[in-house]
Amino acid sequence: MKSFPRRSFLRGMSWGAGGVLLAPLLTRLAQSQAGPPCRFVFVVEGNCFEPVTMLSSGARAALDATMGNPIGTDRWWFRRYTHTGSPLVVPETDFAGASALGSILGTGSETSLVPNTTVLFGLSSRVTGGGHSAAHGVLSSSRSSAAAPGGQTIDAHLAELAAVRQGAPYDAVRLGVSGSVDKPLDYGTCAFGVGRAAALVLQPRAAFDMLFGSVASAAGQAVFQERRQLLDFARADVNAALAVFSGNSAERAKLESYLASLEANVARQQRMLDMEAQSQSLSTNMPPLPENNPLYAGTDPLDRLRAHLELATAALKGGLTNVVVVGSGTGGDFNMAYTSVSPVMRHDLHHQSGARPDYLAAIHEVTRLQVAAVARMARDLAATPEPGTDGTMLDHTVITYISDNGEQHHSTASEFPVLLIGGQALGLSSGGRTLLYPGVDHSGNRQVSNLWNTLGFCAGEELTHFGREGAARITPGPLSDLLTT
Repeated sequence: MKSFPRRSFLRGMSWGAGGVLLAPLLTRLAQSQAGPPCRFVFVVEGNCFEPVTMLSSGARAALDATMGNPIGTDRWWFRRYTHTGSPLVVPETDFAGASALGSILGTGSETSLVPNTTVLFGLSSRVTGGGHSAAHGVLSSSRSSAAAPGGQTIDAHLAELAAVRQGAPYDAVRLGVSGSVDKPLDYGTCAFGVGRAAALVLQPRAAFDMLFGSVASAAGQAVFQERRQLLDFARADVNAALAVFSGNSAERAKLESYLASLEANVARQQRMLDMEAQSQSLSTNMPPLPENNPLYAGTDPLDRLRAHLELATAALKGGLTNVVVVGSGTGGDFNMAYTSVSPVMRHDLHHQSGARPDYLAAIHEVTRLQVAAVARMARDLAATPEPGTDGTMLDHTVITYISDNGEQHHSTASEFPVLLIGGQALGLSSGGRTLLYPGVDHSGNRQVSNLWNTLGFCAGEELTHFGREGAARITPGPLSDLLTT
């Protein structure tokens, strides 16, 4: 797939000084050019999920055939890869044989996700540093800390593309789970650029009000209108200040930037009102009200994750956004107790898992339940026809499940196992395969940044470089084994 000059033109225009004021015109032009939107979902698990949870019997056999000693009871094996050059390909993954992947098969009448799924091993991202958390690093392929993003994350990059944004009110919906149920926001996972963090909304109720409050109830609609009045007041106030401003150009630029932000928020609210008036897309796709959904009252992080994934699915179906990030204990906030699995805090589970089989089983069970929640989202999208064309919404959506630090609790960032679901209409080749790339420091090793390049190509952009690896970048471009064209 290739970038279109007009898309590039529109994207450039949209970030100019008059981009916000021209938004309605640019939206109509973009929509007249584009087909169905390209959608991207990133589910990021804090402080690792272990590669062994994704290892099927066929993948194990393929690796054992290349290693001096079999994997056996190893939980990660990045130092033991020996193959070089091309990835080992397991054409038919035994999903039932991988402890976390049984939900891909489905049970009873559930649709199998096998044709839509790919498992990746061997991708490295040492620039991120690993440790307990690489913070923004995994999604930006940069060295970051929770307080200092090292670069733009891939969600923010994709959200800028005309083929992705397509007039959606939100560039991206970013949600997350923290160890504290009272913490409102987290800035340690996503970023618009160097030093410019983007917040995850941590409270499901707040996320619901943000996305669907305007149609949920009379009280919600009143809050929505009050917010619009406050925005109008602030916009008028800034315009009045600019009319008589006599300060220096730097201070004036700050006011103009603030005004542009206000204009963008006003435009977003108007877009949501227009969408509801024209097609009832918000009320039609709104999930159950929080007071009717037990997930919102739960304190277990897994319940909050499920609530966020329900909201994210509804936001995609309602056209509120085409990019979603859902983090679970990311940005260093991983030390949570998944109380439905174990009362023990995550940090203690890892440190004592070598001597406690029950602790190790709890760690792996959390991964299994998270994948099951992701699979539920994928099935919902697979059951939803893509508006205006053939296929389903899942065909036009790539879901990426990845950790924020790598292969283990104290990660070296030498391997990031990845689960990919969907995206066939975007040129992503799946079919239930497992791809085992050569290990770090071996010829043919590929990096997480190559995966982000791949998603750029799925969005119609020839994205050959992404991230800030510098001389540590092994090779540019996408993972060609994942693309059908």
